[in-house]
Amino acid sequence: MKDKGISSVQFLLASGLALVLFVAFINIVAIQYGRGALRSALEQGTRSGALTGSVEMCVDKGVDVAGQLLGGRMSDDLVVTCAVAGGSMVANASVTFESWSPFMADVPIEMSARAVVEP
Repeated sequence: MKDKGISSVQFLLASGLALVLFVAFINIVAIQYGRGALRSALEQGTRSGALTGSVEMCVDKGVDVAGQLLGGRMSDDLVVTCAVAGGSMVANASVTFESWSPFMADVPIEMSARAVVEP
């Protein structure tokens, strides 16, 4: 009867480990969502900039769409730049997604998208 409480310690350790793994998995899913949202924002920005020929329109549309899709802390340090290069509208973005767990590092993301400028 002395070993009666040992299973509660094992359960507590197993539950804690499961919770840490769950948070890490959800963090990875959120980062993948953020990458997709950022890609969509850049593509929409380059399309609108390519149609109008305006770099400002490209930046505005990219930031607006990223703000709608990401929102909150995920888009706090987002930087979107656009330029016309070789007949194409090129949009670049950089952002750092903060980790939700002390066991994972923050994830810096840099992406670019390109669309042909319409005459």
